[in-house]
Amino acid sequence: MIKIDELRAALYGRVFYRNASMQAIPKLQQEQTRAEGDVPIVETNNDTHTFILISSDNATERYDWWEGETFIEELDLKGADHSPLRTFFVDHRPSVENAIGKVDNKREESGQLLADITYASDERSQLVKLKYDEEILTDVSIGYRIDEIVETKNKDAPNHVLVTKFTIVELSAVWKGADSGAEKVKSVDENSGGEGQEKRFSLELYQKKQKLNEGRM
Repeated sequence: MIKIDELRAALYGRVFYRNASMQAIPKLQQEQTRAEGDVPIVETNNDTHTFILISSDNATERYDWWEGETFIEELDLKGADHSPLRTFFVDHRPSVENAIGKVDNKREESGQLLADITYASDERSQLVKLKYDEEILTDVSIGYRIDEIVETKNKDAPNHVLVTKFTIVELSAVWKGADSGAEKVKSVDENSGGEGQEKRFSLELYQKKQKLNEGRM
């Protein structure tokens, strides 16, 4: 069994990656359900996405490569320092080329850490944004440096490591998330019974459709 001093030495000062998921695709600036059968019309801000960076139930299984054992790691949101977090990257490869957006409006809501992403206007950044728009991608991942932990040893279960102080240094677009509590939040039409009947329309498409309908009258 790994000793607490050895665990601290292994964890402190290193950058780890923690996955999270998209909350809204895209961020809802205004949302109105207009009368058109059971299909809601959603007006959106097409430049910004909102993500859950740390969920309220973020405990994740980790593997200790030194001892060949697993342990459960949980982040205490009260100990998070996100002041250095400013840029959105791709695949945990921070560089000028891989910078695709800026991180704004970091805040805690309902025991979760959220932030808004505004994408750069270049083609590569907009292509990544499009993949989130189309729900091909849903997840993001934080890179964080551990400063303090509290370990609870368990006899018949993996040890529990509570990270009580950590610094979030980076945020990336990734293909897969590990934080099971950070699930994407969708706007669901209550009248549809949650059977996937929902469709999203931009305000521009809605206005075009209205004009077509008016022309038929």
